[in-house]
Amino acid sequence: MNSSWPRVLVAPLSWGLGHATRCIPIINWLLEQNCQVIIGANGKAGKLLQQEFPDIPFVETPGTEVRYSQNKALLLLQLLWQMPSLLKQIRDEKKWLATQITQWKLNAVIADNRYGLNHPDISSVLITHQLFIKTGQGRWVDRLLQQIVYRLFNKFDELWVPDYKGNWALAGELSNPKQLPAITVRYTGILNRFNHSINANTPATHILFLISGPEPQREIFEALIIQSLLNYTGSFTLVKGRPEVFLENSGSSNDVLQLLYGKSNGSVHEHLNGADLLIEIEKASLIICRSGYTSLMELLPLQKKLVCVPTPGQPEQEYLANYCHQKGWAPLLTQERFSLINALAVAEHFSYRHYTPPSFTLQESLGPWLKIIQGKNN
Repeated sequence: MNSSWPRVLVAPLSWGLGHATRCIPIINWLLEQNCQVIIGANGKAGKLLQQEFPDIPFVETPGTEVRYSQNKALLLLQLLWQMPSLLKQIRDEKKWLATQITQWKLNAVIADNRYGLNHPDISSVLITHQLFIKTGQGRWVDRLLQQIVYRLFNKFDELWVPDYKGNWALAGELSNPKQLPAITVRYTGILNRFNHSINANTPATHILFLISGPEPQREIFEALIIQSLLNYTGSFTLVKGRPEVFLENSGSSNDVLQLLYGKSNGSVHEHLNGADLLIEIEKASLIICRSGYTSLMELLPLQKKLVCVPTPGQPEQEYLANYCHQKGWAPLLTQERFSLINALAVAEHFSYRHYTPPSFTLQESLGPWLKIIQGKNN
């Protein structure tokens, strides 16, 4: 690559897959602008991005994936217990970034929810939709946490919010708080790797199950779905959200499914790349998924019917599921009440409204930032 092109490190957090998948359109846009991209990730996020971009330089980032308690009441205690390791991760990220700047001669870093990846010598960008974090512990705790994260935000040059301002804000007050941080804030609109419309009126009955998120709740949700499928005779696709297993075992679990359940009308996959996943979405008359923000960003604009099952103990997902339910975009079904029968009943009786926000390109929203980087590099 031409050494005069801006060299940009893109580094998402590896808590689930959402932070990585929403970086895919950012990476594609940077490549279209002739930037040299280096991907920094670890865990599931790293496996997914290596599969999507096998020809892009990849470096392993520091950090571990957070585990969430099976007991919702113990969630806060578990997160507090892990806080020292999270603070250590921020310190490790700063040291790691300094090394990468020297090695790759970086001009910029784009970090998705990695609060330690900023440096005064290069343009440092943070991607997050959570400007106001829901803790589930009361409003005053939420406001205190907002003050803390704003101090972390203000160490960056810019904040990119993958959402809209106003009525079409998919994350509600999470992305549209009353007070913004002091740094430059750019609303990018929806970051969606599926960049074309699909047939929303699928005639056949076909259910797509999309599992995502950290353990052990991902595994618990998978077990509930499989239990519900034992007595289901219709067609379905189950995507487990385990790219690391996908790479190790070369893909699907169809043989295992047929061996255990004798079902030839369904398919099970550890993970699907973007193109294959879009094919499954096109086939689906109903999608049952978590209410993770990236899942909503990718699926709601495609105007498919969803049923959202928020991860227990994750106040953000619970808020987003309730918010979408109130807006008429997708109904909420708690994991405690989950069964396929209940999900089908909820979908049948819900009055769906299409999510049709305004559209604008990344070039429109992020082009001014790139001009600044190019100007500094010339």
